[in-house]
Amino acid sequence: MKTTKLMTLAGAAAVAVAFARADEPMSDDAMKERIVRFVTLPSRMCGHALVDFREEFRSRKLTNRSWFDGDTNRLARLIAELAQTNDMEMSSQMIESLGEYGTPAQLPFLYSCATNPASWAMDATPTIGDRAMKAALRIEGVTSNSVDLLRQYLLAPRQKPFVDWDRCNVCKYFVSLANAVPLSSEGTNSVMGCLLQYAPLNNVCPKELDGVLTSFDPSYGCSRRRLAVFRAVNNLGVDEFEINYVTNAINELVAYPEANLPD
Repeated sequence: MKTTKLMTLAGAAAVAVAFARADEPMSDDAMKERIVRFVTLPSRMCGHALVDFREEFRSRKLTNRSWFDGDTNRLARLIAELAQTNDMEMSSQMIESLGEYGTPAQLPFLYSCATNPASWAMDATPTIGDRAMKAALRIEGVTSNSVDLLRQYLLAPRQKPFVDWDRCNVCKYFVSLANAVPLSSEGTNSVMGCLLQYAPLNNVCPKELDGVLTSFDPSYGCSRRRLAVFRAVNNLGVDEFEINYVTNAINELVAYPEANLPD
């Protein structure tokens, strides 16, 4: 009997200790380890047979994990801290996660990443700059501040040609956000003005960027602005995959005739 009682008490004590430990808050370092495992696992897998699993894994939420303490501000802070590393791949993945879990408190950090040319010093796309821009836009939306950020991002000195593909993708994402919300005429002009500052500089993917501009402002399709952009791009030199599109567009606009093109 005494042995049974002792065993019962010992079991109860063990359960109590287990519950006590479960109730203890997880340290920042411990939670960071969980975040890293969750975010980086898909990238550590390989093989075509696992593609479907990776996509399913990405669709799961950090905030649904049993170890998540419900503090979204803390989660965003820890992800931002993990992003501040010399490991470019890790930084890129964490910055992408900030697009989903970040808060306005991380905007200064994302702004600095988006406008720092060192953020594009990767040998593959998307770069940190691209992911930082998209994360900032998901958090902030289309505002005068985000338009200014986009301008800085687009006009910063380019390190490698593929950066213009990233920039074009960011423009496309920005325009998708701008088309989804009502903008004042001032806001519309601000966005279009920003895009038109960059368009004459992009001779890497002018066709793709042209589609972005016309989707935002249909009047751009038959305008002097468009002709000026294509002439500038053509002067920079366009590769064989884009040259026909550029020269055909120029010929069509000139034949309008050019003198009758609206601004």
